[in-house]
Formats: sequence, structure tokens, C-alpha cells
Amino acid sequence: MKNRVVHFILSLGLTSAAVQASETFSVVPDSAQALGIVGGRYANLSDASAVRVAPANILKIEKSELLINTALWHGDIYFTQNGGQGVPMNRPWVFPASMYFVQPVIPGRLSFGLGVSTPYGMAASYPKGMGGALRYALPYEATLLTVDITPAVAVKITDDLSFAVGLDILYADLTLKQFYSWNNIIPGSPEGDIKIRGQGWGMGAYAGINWTFAKRHRFAVIGRLPVKVNLSGDFKASNIPPALAGTFSQSSSFQSDTTFPGSISVGYGFDVTDRFTVGFDFKWAQNSSHDDLPILIGNNQPLLGGSTGSVFGWRNSIDLGTGMSYQLNENWALRGGYLFSENSQPQNSYTPLVPGNDRHVFSLGVGWRGKTRGVDLTYAYVYYPTRVISGAASTPANQYDGSYTHQWHVLSLSVTQRF
Repeated sequence: MKNRVVHFILSLGLTSAAVQASETFSVVPDSAQALGIVGGRYANLSDASAVRVAPANILKIEKSELLINTALWHGDIYFTQNGGQGVPMNRPWVFPASMYFVQPVIPGRLSFGLGVSTPYGMAASYPKGMGGALRYALPYEATLLTVDITPAVAVKITDDLSFAVGLDILYADLTLKQFYSWNNIIPGSPEGDIKIRGQGWGMGAYAGINWTFAKRHRFAVIGRLPVKVNLSGDFKASNIPPALAGTFSQSSSFQSDTTFPGSISVGYGFDVTDRFTVGFDFKWAQNSSHDDLPILIGNNQPLLGGSTGSVFGWRNSIDLGTGMSYQLNENWALRGGYLFSENSQPQNSYTPLVPGNDRHVFSLGVGWRGKTRGVDLTYAYVYYPTRVISGAASTPANQYDGSYTHQWHVLSLSVTQRF
């Protein structure tokens, strides 16, 4: 019994760690303009989502601006177990949203911005009818919701140099559910559920610099500190056999913490002509900052066999990409981009909850800008090459070995109102 419960908790740890990882597991850019130039946005992004992405860019906004973003995601995720069953992801549709506001205090010289977004997240759902050992090895539901509140201030230091600073005020809500076979401990016992729910807050900071070092040439640097979130909530187990009722309880407290990594991003923007702009981005994320996961479940702690946490081998990762835009006229613009995100999840700690690999994002978008309103629409294809796993840590052994296919289709819509 202990090994299976430890495995369940380890799945929680893998879930928490994986969704932190840079662009590899984070949500793609949330505004349609940012997604349209996905690999070249740091020096060129000009909508209000720059509050979080490249805060010094909000000085480009001359009037009060409200940006509302929504998207439609459809995923095709499938795990084919070695010599066993095929298991599809059961929740293919996701509908994220975000909102940003920028207020110029001294237009072009001093601006304030505020964002509310969901930069990290996961919603893994597998069929409850899974058979074999996977039924008790793989959680049937795992969700992570994050909400990031990002106030930022930008100031122009010289005509060519701008600086901005902001805060990441991050809320995280984690839920994990899995079947448990008490029959393996007390023959004849009914199946039960084990559930974890935890919430918490954390705070970090970020800063950005924009430098126009030559006519038509821009350089942007953004640094982001890690954000540690302390999680607290409940651990629950159902249908505990009467023989074990004096040892374990149906509910206990749950406490842990998780760290969303710091990063350094660099962008270069070049206006080839008055209408045609290109950008190139690089990002490094310190995913190794989350090297362990403490696990405290109150009086049920003996279920962990004396363990109080887990150690992970996440690797730092990089992103590389390009993006471009062409201004057809004063109202219409076309955009396109490509982003490569390096995988940070090693094979020995792989889990179907976050079936990651190197990520390729291809995007095409269009934007319309009027005197007081703007509308942007972008389609992106997010492709992960099929990954074959051998030797993944799981209980029973080798249950997570197999091949994983993973892709997303994303349609992003943004509406801007200027005052």
C-alpha cells in the first residue's frame, strides 16, 4: 500500500514541477498579437499584454488601453502503453482568458500597467474506465490553475533607453484525483479514491530594459525572479477498510510548496521597412530551481513510509524563435511566427500527466486597428514530436513506458478598447 500511495504523491510532484517549466510546459502567449509573432515578441510587442511579457514596451501605448483576450484550444494527446492499452486525454478543450490595462501617466515617458492572466496551467483528464495496472497507477484527473496579477511601471530614461519593473502576484490551485485498490491490502475491500486539493499564493518580481541602439534596431532584456508558492489544503481517502481505520483517517491536512522558475529573455527587433518588422527571441529558464517537493499530510504521513518529499531532475531549458509583421495599411496588419521550446522533462521522471517533449509553435495572424478599437485573430499549431519513453519511474514498474503523441490547435482572439 505504501508504494502505491507514494506513487500517487509523486505524481502530484511531477505535475507541479512540470507546469513550471519555461515555455516548454507553460501556456503559449495569451494575446493574439503576441501569439502571431510568437518567436519575436520581446522587442516588438505593442499591445497591452506587454505588461507581463516585455513591460518596457508599454511606453509605446499613447492612450489608456484595455485588452481582453480569449482563446479556444483543442488538444490531441494520446498515450500508447508498451504492450498494453491506448489511453487518450479525456479533456481536449481548454478556454483560457486574460485581461490587461495600460494607463499612460506622461505619454511616452511614464506608464502604469496591470495584468490578470493564467501563464501556467494544466488540465489532464484520463478515462475513468482505464483498465489494468494503469487504473491505480495513473491519476484520472489532475488540474493546476494559476492566476498571475502583474502590476508594472515603465519609465523612459533617455530617448533611446526605457526601463520597467513589475510584480508577479501568483495564485495556484492544484487538484489531483486517483483510484486506489484497497483490495490489494485487505482482500475483498471496495475500491476507493484518493484526492489532494491545495491552494496558495506567492510573489516575485520582474524587470525589463528596451534600448534603441540604432535607427530601426531595438534590443530588449527581461529578467524574472522565481516565485515560490506555499500550498495548503486537504488530503482525502475514501473507503478505508475498517481494519485500517485506526491507523489512517479519511481526511488530513496537506501542505507543500512549489517554485515557478526565474528566467532571462532577450529580444531583437528590426524594422526592415516602414511596413515590415522582424524579431528574434531567446529565453533561458531555470527549471532546476524546483529540485524537490516537500509532502506533508498530517496524521496520514505514515502512508509515505517515512518520506517527507521527493527529488526531481528537471533541467534548465531554452527557447528560440522568430516573428514578423507586415502593415498592409494604417488599419490592417499580417503576422507570422515560429517558436522552438526545449524539453526539460527527463525520461526517468516522465509521467502521462504532463506528456512533454521539445515543442514547436507555428502561428499566423491578422490584426485590425481603428481609432478607438482593435481586433486581432491568430491561429497557432503547437506540435510535439512523438516521444518514446523507456524506464520511467512508476509503480507498478514500467506502467508509463510507451509512446506519447501530443499536439494543440489554438485560436486566439483579442479585443482592444482605447479611451
